[in-house]
Amino acid sequence: MFEIQIIFAFGLFSLGLYGVSSSRDFLRIFFSLEMLLNAVIMILALSAHYLGYTQNIVLAYMVMVLATLEAAVGLLIFAVANKITKVVSPDELKGAVDE
Repeated sequence: MFEIQIIFAFGLFSLGLYGVSSSRDFLRIFFSLEMLLNAVIMILALSAHYLGYTQNIVLAYMVMVLATLEAAVGLLIFAVANKITKVVSPDELKGAVDE
């Protein structure tokens, strides 16, 4: 069971890495970064559980909750930037802000 969970976590990491490297859309980049962060935390929590270090797993889950809150703040920033500039791509955002 541990191997399947680790393979799933590495798949999540790979999907996030692909999304960050190939996307030009702000939301896709943002969610891909969140997938990268959650995959690393998942790998660390699974490894700690497998090795018997269960006292810090709660800390890992608290970091995941904080990452979710950070995602909500990031979506709020995106919504406000999109409302002001009507731009979705981060490459076009610099030109829209300068005008």
